[in-house]
Amino acid sequence: MKTKFSVVLTLIAVLVVQISFAQNKNVTGTISDDSGLPLAGATIIIDGTTTGVSTDFDGNYSIVVSESDTLVISYVGYASVSEVVGARNVINVTMNPDNTLDEVVVLGYNSTTKTAFTGTATKIETENIEAKALGNVSQALRGEVAGVNVISSSGAPGSDATIRIRGFGSVNGNRSPLYIVDGAPYSSDLSAINPSDIESLTILKDAAATSIYGSRGANGVIVITTKGGKVGVSEVILDFRTSVNAQMLPTYNIIESPEEYIELSYQALKNKASLLGESDPAAWASANLYGSPQNGEQINSIYNIWDVPGDQLINPVTGRFNEGINRRYNPTKWSDVAFGTGVRQEANLQFSGGNSTTRFATSFGYLEDEGYALNSDYTRYTTRIKIDHKPKEWLKVGGNIQFTGGKYTNSSSSQGSAGSSGNIFALTNTTPAIYDIYLRDENGNLVEDPIFGGNQYDYGSESGRRAWNTTNGIADAIYNLSRFKSNTLLGNFNIGIKLTDWMSFDVRYSGQYQNSDSANRSNPYYGGNAATNGFLSKSISTGVSQNFLQMLKFNKDIGGHNFDGFVAHESTENSSTNISAAAQTNILPNTLDLDQYTSPFGRAGSFSTASSLESYFAQFNYNYDEKYFFTASARRDGSSRFYENKWGTFGSVGLGWIMSKEDWFNDNGLFNFMKLKGSYGLIGDQGVSLLYGWQIFNINQTPDGSYSFTQSSRLANRDLTWETSKISQVGFESVMFNNKLTLDVDYYVKNTENLFFTQTLPGSSGSASIQYNDGVLMNKGVEFNAGLSLIESEDFNLSLNINGEIFDNEITEMPADFFTGEEKVIDGSYSKGRSLYDFFLREWAGVNPATGAAMWNLYYDDLNGDGVFGSGDAPITNMVIYMDENPGANVASTTTEVYSDATQKYVGKSAIPDVRGSFRINASYKNFDLTAQFSYSMGGYVYDNGYSVLMSNSGLIGRDNYHTDIRNAWSQPGDITNVPRMSAGYSTDTQFSSTSTRFLTKANYLSLNNLRVGYTLPNKLATRAGIKSFNVYVSGDNLMMLSARKGMNPTTLISSSNSGIYMPMTTLSIGTTVQF
Repeated sequence: MKTKFSVVLTLIAVLVVQISFAQNKNVTGTISDDSGLPLAGATIIIDGTTTGVSTDFDGNYSIVVSESDTLVISYVGYASVSEVVGARNVINVTMNPDNTLDEVVVLGYNSTTKTAFTGTATKIETENIEAKALGNVSQALRGEVAGVNVISSSGAPGSDATIRIRGFGSVNGNRSPLYIVDGAPYSSDLSAINPSDIESLTILKDAAATSIYGSRGANGVIVITTKGGKVGVSEVILDFRTSVNAQMLPTYNIIESPEEYIELSYQALKNKASLLGESDPAAWASANLYGSPQNGEQINSIYNIWDVPGDQLINPVTGRFNEGINRRYNPTKWSDVAFGTGVRQEANLQFSGGNSTTRFATSFGYLEDEGYALNSDYTRYTTRIKIDHKPKEWLKVGGNIQFTGGKYTNSSSSQGSAGSSGNIFALTNTTPAIYDIYLRDENGNLVEDPIFGGNQYDYGSESGRRAWNTTNGIADAIYNLSRFKSNTLLGNFNIGIKLTDWMSFDVRYSGQYQNSDSANRSNPYYGGNAATNGFLSKSISTGVSQNFLQMLKFNKDIGGHNFDGFVAHESTENSSTNISAAAQTNILPNTLDLDQYTSPFGRAGSFSTASSLESYFAQFNYNYDEKYFFTASARRDGSSRFYENKWGTFGSVGLGWIMSKEDWFNDNGLFNFMKLKGSYGLIGDQGVSLLYGWQIFNINQTPDGSYSFTQSSRLANRDLTWETSKISQVGFESVMFNNKLTLDVDYYVKNTENLFFTQTLPGSSGSASIQYNDGVLMNKGVEFNAGLSLIESEDFNLSLNINGEIFDNEITEMPADFFTGEEKVIDGSYSKGRSLYDFFLREWAGVNPATGAAMWNLYYDDLNGDGVFGSGDAPITNMVIYMDENPGANVASTTTEVYSDATQKYVGKSAIPDVRGSFRINASYKNFDLTAQFSYSMGGYVYDNGYSVLMSNSGLIGRDNYHTDIRNAWSQPGDITNVPRMSAGYSTDTQFSSTSTRFLTKANYLSLNNLRVGYTLPNKLATRAGIKSFNVYVSGDNLMMLSARKGMNPTTLISSSNSGIYMPMTTLSIGTTVQF
């Protein structure tokens, strides 16, 4: 019995032990953020105990628990999550940010939280980018970040914008930021990136943020991360958008009436006749309005659109048209034909999903973007697949492949170049209203086109049209073709090996391949290439960029101390091949094949380029108690671009202190969060040239096949090396008034040394110039970003965000003369103590009321002290040089009517504004939402070149159109005006519109960049419809531009304007997004 009882007790004990073990089990899982990225260092604690673990590099954890336990998951900057274990063995958790201060910031090589980061990295909300109907992500950056200036030098569909971060980083070198896509440097066309594929976009600005990129980070870094799958989430997203593109922003006010144009021409001829000494200026003017094209003054009578001869058009008493005169026909307005509306169609389909071991995302995108200019459009196809897989606990692999096919038709970043002979944009402003688009005979009848049918376009060559002779920009847009096709393939593959709980090793290979095919075809029937029976030029280029990275990472917690960082090696290789050829005399007029042309034009050519960058770098991060932060980085770069000084060493240090976590910090509702930060670093830049220090020789060929070599005009300098920037910054980040207000402020100073300068050499040297390193350029400024939550309620929310920058740019040390070693006083328009964009030109002094002549200021050294300019005084041609040579000069001023005698000087005006930035209004009411983004700029000037062209007095009548301000031109003695006399190209009057302060205009502006109104279907209705969410919206882009002058858009160029560029399009859209 006793034995049996023992057996029973043993069985019961075993059963209890089994039950006990059954209640305790091992639970695993992955902790990720709301974008699917793993969170390393997240804490998982059993509620009510001190038992817990932290996630590894991949966000994975493992913990022994019982089914009744509750896990509390926490991570700095994220809302804590509680999960009851129950019967689950795998618990994956997606965490959402608790506030914007602690959002995860992707820095390229690694990621951190905004709280822990000691530098300045601004994460752009992707919904703000997606709200804009812009095909190029660079255009969509406008107004999103303080200190980031977006210059839209072309509004053509698909064109790139110019980005400048924190001023202008160089005088003659590189000023562009570095782009990082999924961790790898990106050098292909920005339009190849579909904005709908972007998960996050971060702007890195200070040394702590950018120095890890060494020689490529001196001008800021833009980090783009594409969308990936999320753990436990499987979804399909489909979005459509249909838009209309139009030219709705203000344009220059020009003379549009043919009658008014002839009246102005009559006044110009009358003034000219007086200057020439004609006895009857009025009669001379009337007689020379229209006539034979062989006459030097007259417009060809074939362009007389009225029913009387030219000498009977104007009443000499009033200077206006005589009564009873009628038009024979109405000339077609050029802009009505050149510009219309374009339709924009966009569709994107995305699939994504994932579990604890595998995450995937794939997408397909299509964009057809027609411009408002005749026959201009951009087409893009994109497809992408991204996979992250963890086959073993210690191994993870990932890959990302993207293909983009793009085609520009009469639309590219260079479209609308002012130098183009058929520039449709300049043509519509500057062609006088007396000219028709179509060719007419002597009776004013339209001429039939014998080749294409319809009406024949007037190219002006047969009749001697003075405006845009031998071309017709509208006909060129129809008969000619400018096409650019590009195929871009991106590949990114990575392997991560977990060595220990706190150390891992990553390897990544990234490759970019881009093939471009450019063709420009001129028709064989009309225009500049009719005599050669057509023309075709083609160029084909292939670019390959490869990046190979090996990185050892660590992350270790010891009590309240956290240490993390990495050491790495990276190599980057870039290569390209280019081939170009041209031919004329075509067989098939509409082909883009050179074989269909019989006569080669010039010599076909090809060339190849290659460069490489070798890098060794490391970063160390430390924080204590999530309160005190320290960051240090160092990088050694070697560039193939330099002949001798190939290697440079760069680095930075940064400190952060969260004051609000101190026990003594009094949280009285004013400050909920306060962080101080500072950083200092040294960053380099390898410039824009491929070869520094190599002597280049040109090959000369002759028809018989012999050849010779000629040294290039630039003499090699083997001592050329990196430009280096020393960057320091201090700032703070804060949250105030019970989380109602966020305010971030940064102050930075950036001194760039060893600037690239070019010096002209004497003819005896055998070379024209030499390039060398010297001088110092300083950029400094204050940036601010403020967010204010005005109303927060269950149904209605209203918030305002405003950012801005106040910055200065100054040359603090001029380069020394390459031969004498003496510091230069001035180099072009650059001199010590001046900005790159301080205006150095002649001062406009107004109009002489007696004669109508233009006047400029002439400064002189009043040697005799009588206050009157005379033969005994010294006129000053260049104020900077003269004052350097004569520091005690007694400078006085007078006026001159001779432009070349006027003094060139700094006029006290700059293109740099006092403050510029943007503000965004966000509102929501129940299921409706509204967002509006405005940009502003106050202070600063722009040289309005487009306006100067329209106020020109340099040509004969019939050559140029005018701005309506020409109505204020001087016409008789005693007139008080700022517009000089018109004189139809008389003598030195042609210099009246030469460069001077006359055309400096305030660059203040207020623009409405984007307005979007949307509606989201309530969740209950969406669920019933079998979908996750449904949103429909209407939006508008580039809706308003208020500036000092209609037609002057300060966002299109930095210091000047141009009437001949593809101005930004206004886009009105309707779209929908469906999530399944």
